[in-house]
Amino acid sequence: MKAGLLAAVVAVALAPRLAGAQAASAADASRFDGAWIVRIDCPSNTEESAAKGYKYDFPATVSAGYLAGHQGEESAPGSLRIEGPIQPDGSAEFLARGRTGNPDYAVKRPSSGTPYSYRIKARFEGTRGTGSRLETRVCNFVFVKK
Repeated sequence: MKAGLLAAVVAVALAPRLAGAQAASAADASRFDGAWIVRIDCPSNTEESAAKGYKYDFPATVSAGYLAGHQGEESAPGSLRIEGPIQPDGSAEFLARGRTGNPDYAVKRPSSGTPYSYRIKARFEGTRGTGSRLETRVCNFVFVKK
C-alpha cells in the first residue's frame, strides 16, 4: 500500500475516535457550567503593609468552561472582576482585576480607585472549588455552585 493511501485509511479509521474525544472534551469543559457564588477571604496582613482583612461573596457564571464574576460596578472604587477558563480536569488560573476601595484594606495603602490585578490558582471538583491569590497578599477563594 502506498504511503498516501495508507495515511488516508488511517485518517478515516481514526476520525470517529477523534470526534468522540473532542465531544468528550467539550462536555468535560462545560461540566462546571452554571451559576456560582464566590467567597473571597483576605485575612489581615501582618506584614509591613498592615492591610486590614475582609471577606465577601459575589456571583459568578461559568459558561462553556469559562468563569466570569464581579463585585461592584466595573471601574468603580471597591470593584473586583475575576475571569478565566476552568480546564476539564478542574484546574484553573483566573485573572483578577479591579480598583481599590478604602486604602486601609489594600497593600501599601493606595488611594481609592487605584487599578490593581493579580492571579488566582484554583481547583474545582463537582459543585465546589477552592483557590488562592498568587501575588502580594494572602487571599483565599471558595466557589460553590448554586
